[in-house]
Amino acid sequence: MENLDKAVRYQGALRGLLFGGLMLLVDILKLWYLAYSAGSPLVTFIILYPVYYIILFAASLLFINSLRNKIGRYWSLKQAITGIFIMLFITGIIWNNGLNLFSAKIAPVMADTAHVELVEARKKAMESSKLAPEKVNIEVAQMNAAFAASKQFSITNFFRSLLVSTILVFAISAMLGTLFKREKPAQSS
Repeated sequence: MENLDKAVRYQGALRGLLFGGLMLLVDILKLWYLAYSAGSPLVTFIILYPVYYIILFAASLLFINSLRNKIGRYWSLKQAITGIFIMLFITGIIWNNGLNLFSAKIAPVMADTAHVELVEARKKAMESSKLAPEKVNIEVAQMNAAFAASKQFSITNFFRSLLVSTILVFAISAMLGTLFKREKPAQSS
């Protein structure tokens, strides 16, 4: 049992690295699309939300299934939650820190351009839906303020974000662990 627990943790960490790298790549491609290829607000909305979340959801299910299969297809609820938690926690660290590094140090111009294009697409969508100009301006100001705040790093914000992320990842891991647990069938005598 101890070896299986160790395998769950190791394989969860490995899949977390792979899943984090995959989602980082998807987010970089999303930034590139926003910065250089964004078209109509409708197409941008479809790519940013339904397609993006379908990729995220499908990839997470594939990685969880792969994790379960790699350790022998059977695991207890505790092992399922542990493996999924480790995988998602490491994914979050790679994904978020990688995207922050990319946006701040590697391609800050692309990140800024993507933000401007996203705000413009959102503004066009709100204007086309005949939203009052005051409300459009308030929404644009809030988006710009959120973007500016995301560029400010502080130790307090980092640990607050880490705490909230850990709680959410645990809750999601518990739900997914319940769905993906598969106890070994009892041996009949």
